Amino acid sequence: MHLTNLHVARFRNIVSADLTLAPGINLLVGENGAGKTALLEAIFMLSRGRSFRSSQTNLLVQRGTEDLVVRGNVVQGGQAQVLARQKSATGPNYARIDGENVSLQSKFAELLPLQTLLPGVSDLVLDGPGIRREFMDWGLFHVEQRYLSAARRYRRALSQRAAWLKTSPGQPFQSDPWVGALVDAGVSIAQWREAFVAQLNGILKETLGALDSSLVCDLAYAGGQFGVSEDQALASLEAVFEKDRRFGTTQIGPHRADMEIRVEGVAAKNVVSRGQAKLLASALVLSYATVLIQKTGRRPLLLLDDLGAELDQEHRAGFFAQLRGMGCQVIATTTEAPAHLAGSVGIEDLQVFHVEQGRFTQQ
Repeated sequence: MHLTNLHVARFRNIVSADLTLAPGINLLVGENGAGKTALLEAIFMLSRGRSFRSSQTNLLVQRGTEDLVVRGNVVQGGQAQVLARQKSATGPNYARIDGENVSLQSKFAELLPLQTLLPGVSDLVLDGPGIRREFMDWGLFHVEQRYLSAARRYRRALSQRAAWLKTSPGQPFQSDPWVGALVDAGVSIAQWREAFVAQLNGILKETLGALDSSLVCDLAYAGGQFGVSEDQALASLEAVFEKDRRFGTTQIGPHRADMEIRVEGVAAKNVVSRGQAKLLASALVLSYATVLIQKTGRRPLLLLDDLGAELDQEHRAGFFAQLRGMGCQVIATTTEAPAHLAGSVGIEDLQVFHVEQGRFTQQ
């Protein structure tokens, strides 16, 4: 899968941009504030329906205009489709595929799978479990067709159970009408996540080796005390039922789970530097892309902001070589000269765009 053409209009400081993108590595080169990250943000919004920097549309729509437009041609297996979004600061929003209105936002993410390496990517290692749950969920969304349905059923059961807990004082655990739905969907989610993390763990070791990293890292799924079988889940929910009733919410389950990242047996966030955390998180994203390729044959689009920052020259060259070898389409921003960024890997087959004041010029 790759994005062949991209049109962005009235998005932050981009008045209008039309780019023909290469299926390999595309570099956006320019000073800070030139509009490089805004372009990545627009592509992210095309796939996910939102920005990775702001939830307020009025901050995305260019000042003095009424709406923004992002449109891209996506090619997969020789078939081309046109994805388009129009967002207004005050009026209605539109999402279309091949000119037809589409209400299911997940369809865009399915047609344009992507992963991001943003300046805050180290948060995947250093931050709380929420960001790692989202990482697992997006991975499974693309490799397990039943995952989205199970996740929706689980969230619905959580919400309905919270209402029941608050309005049914004194009822025993056996009377809980939502336990069955929680267990059914939750166990499936837990099993899929555990399998996904196990596969990711093996690939991560290879990726770190390819990046010439000395980090010895292991991943494990921590299921929020829920278990990965129906018997385990039922027993766990019954054990904390009084606490659930007291707080009016479900205290354990996949919504409290985590993907543990350990370096030599210790939680990574307690022992790695910020540079090591970025390298480790970057390796995780590349490993996720490898899982997607192995499971589905599809190569995700990788969006990289400030490529090479916080990595030394040796690790930067290894990372660049790994990107090239994966065969994914890459759209990356940098303030550095391409030759310095790529090192000995070479720049002869890179597509380079110079960015200045929201204007993009192919080099």
